[in-house]
Amino acid sequence: MPGKVTREGNIIYLNAYGRWYQYDETRPPLGAGAMGVVYLGQDCQTREPIAVKRVVDRYANNPEVRRRAHQEADLMFSHPNLVEMLGCCELDPYQGPIFIISRFVKGENIDKFINAHVRSLPNAEHRICELFLPVLDALAYIHSKGIIHMDIKPSNIMMEQGRNVRLMDLGISDVTETVNSSTSGMMGTPKYAAPEQFSDVENKPQLTSATDIYEAGITLYELITKQNPFSAATIAEAKELHHGMVLPQVPGISDSVFEVTRKATAIHPSDRYQNANAMKAALKAALPPRNFSKFDRFMKKVQDSNVSVIANILKK
Repeated sequence: MPGKVTREGNIIYLNAYGRWYQYDETRPPLGAGAMGVVYLGQDCQTREPIAVKRVVDRYANNPEVRRRAHQEADLMFSHPNLVEMLGCCELDPYQGPIFIISRFVKGENIDKFINAHVRSLPNAEHRICELFLPVLDALAYIHSKGIIHMDIKPSNIMMEQGRNVRLMDLGISDVTETVNSSTSGMMGTPKYAAPEQFSDVENKPQLTSATDIYEAGITLYELITKQNPFSAATIAEAKELHHGMVLPQVPGISDSVFEVTRKATAIHPSDRYQNANAMKAALKAALPPRNFSKFDRFMKKVQDSNVSVIANILKK
């Protein structure tokens, strides 16, 4: 159930499941997107940092979005590649702002991390694909719970302090096996959205886990090539591109990995990978054996060892 909201000056207090959180609405936000603005807050008891997403009013006043926000807060998933949800609060059950509270993840978006630390390295495509595998693990998990994310994109994938990948922003996710696009309207980001996500598509198709597979394919393609051929000025233009164009093969992506993204982004859902585990298996199979450098081997030892073992390695 949604929690309470109170205000003292610039400080917004949020009570979710009996626990109080707060944030200062005058401080610069951590980020903003189509669905809302994210602020840094804290747990009033432990002072641990939390993230508060204030859903923008034009979405918050939509009954369907309110329902999904309430459901997101109730998910309470525990998975190493998902951001932990803490609760949802609102002033009024029918209109006005919605506040979604989650654990704060310190890191940077995966595309920024790749551009800064991975793209110039040997075997860059291989490394990018390996970073993307945990995203597919997270998708397999939420799909097993009947959840469709519906907004997979680089800005919703966080690299946590350079060590762990987390899929973020389940704010428009739906907790049914399928979602009727004719009633839910356009949900997601147009240049990553599957053809069936556009609300006026003929025959009112259902959105399923294959919708997330399409978005995952576009996202992986963009992370590798730095291109998104479905960028458009309007939703109508994006819809036309997604319905009439297949991914072009460009320099920088191998034939085998391109084939994975091509199948994932098939126009018809039945032609895509039918689940995230299938796409993960295909992606792993598409990767040729990597020539590990001395640095790679050392970092593997660091990741797999505890402090005492690392100390022994450094002495050698």
